[in-house]
Amino acid sequence: MENKRIKLYLIFGLPGAGKTTRATAIAEATGAVRLCPDEWLVAMGISLVDYPIRFRLQDHMIQHGEILLRAGVSVIIEFGSWSRSEREAIRQIAVHTNAATELHFVDAPLLELARRVQERDGLDAKSLVEEVLLKFSEKFERPTADEVALYDVYFGPEDHLSDAHKHRYDAD
Repeated sequence: MENKRIKLYLIFGLPGAGKTTRATAIAEATGAVRLCPDEWLVAMGISLVDYPIRFRLQDHMIQHGEILLRAGVSVIIEFGSWSRSEREAIRQIAVHTNAATELHFVDAPLLELARRVQERDGLDAKSLVEEVLLKFSEKFERPTADEVALYDVYFGPEDHLSDAHKHRYDAD
């Protein structure tokens, strides 16, 4: 049996950018375990904008991700990851476990993001649009070329997971 290198996939972007769509496609193509705080928060009846709980949950998910990587399981971390320092802290778990890294930045114009969030129509849709996207989206740090260079593979907003890319995962 071929020795496959485990991989950490970091999917990040603003609300409504397509993180879950991208992460789900990767999970289906690779069998990697998705770690998505939004799904957990909603399942527990906790607001998506309860940031103290969200950040504590994300910290635990990162620790769990490292445990999975050490066990030889590829992991998809699907967070907003608004700052480079947050993304770097997540990348470091791959460094510590000798996992390959893939960075996926998903994005869309602000009005499109707001439309998508409103279309989802969850309990927190209005807060996500008014209190997050419209008030704070300028604080989001887009990746720079030097950050992208730290990862084994990078996919930006203009890149799409094609069938060829999905098949490439099988060969990794």
